[in-house]
Amino acid sequence: MEEILELASKLGAAIANHNRYKSFREAEEQLKKDSVAKEVSEELEKQSKKIYELEKNLKPVEVEDKRKLQQLKEKVASKQSIQNFLKAQTDYVELMTKINDRIEAKLAIKRD
Repeated sequence: MEEILELASKLGAAIANHNRYKSFREAEEQLKKDSVAKEVSEELEKQSKKIYELEKNLKPVEVEDKRKLQQLKEKVASKQSIQNFLKAQTDYVELMTKINDRIEAKLAIKRD
């Protein structure tokens, strides 16, 4: 078991040194510092939840609620810090997915 844990530690260190991980962390920090982006993101999440709950409960969604949601989406799309974060996050998730796929492929070979 110790050998596997050692390999896991090495993999974690390699991931931490990868450009995609570093970019993700930098973008995350920049987003945290952008109070306007944080506020807009929180408003968007709140409005999305409101509409989701209305639809789930088969209640009518007012035109104004839909309009507000669209405006918030546009604000989010216009914030560079949010766009940078989403791009970095996507790249990082892709890296982690490839790593996981590689591990699972090796496990599948061992099952056969």
